[in-house]
Amino acid sequence: MAAGPTRRAMLAASAAAVPLLVSACRGIQVLGTPPPPGRDVRALQSAISGERALISSYHSAIAQATAAGSGDRATVASLSRLLAEHHQHLAQLTARLVEPSRSAAPPVKPTPSASAPAGLGAVIASLAAAEQAASARLASQLLAVPPSLAQLMASISASEATHLPVLHSLGKSR
Repeated sequence: MAAGPTRRAMLAASAAAVPLLVSACRGIQVLGTPPPPGRDVRALQSAISGERALISSYHSAIAQATAAGSGDRATVASLSRLLAEHHQHLAQLTARLVEPSRSAAPPVKPTPSASAPAGLGAVIASLAAAEQAASARLASQLLAVPPSLAQLMASISASEATHLPVLHSLGKSR
């Protein structure tokens, strides 16, 4: 008949395991602080912030065009189409960012700006400048990110560049 571990051996093993269990209670803090995000993650976060800023600017421009009256329905429709594209850009970018669970990012809402241009023509010119800057910023980051992200950022950059003629035509009608 084979004898199992004795009661004394089991108690000794349990006592030896207590320090291990106590140190494990600290969880992930034992590992230290997480490393800073990589270059590609920072580029992705920057692109997301840029899209959120553009979306906010478009909301403000649409609100101003709507307040201008019924004569600007075509302007509102054009700006709304461009805004929808930016929402698609944001969705594509955020789908590629994997972050530890946090509260969900708040929906993008217009933020009043103290330095907003006065007239609708100036607002549209400001949007065009922001689109051009966003396109250039994304294009400048293409070599620093992995190919799949570079392809997405190049596509978004090209899309934002195609918004410029639409905005310039809207600005000329002012």
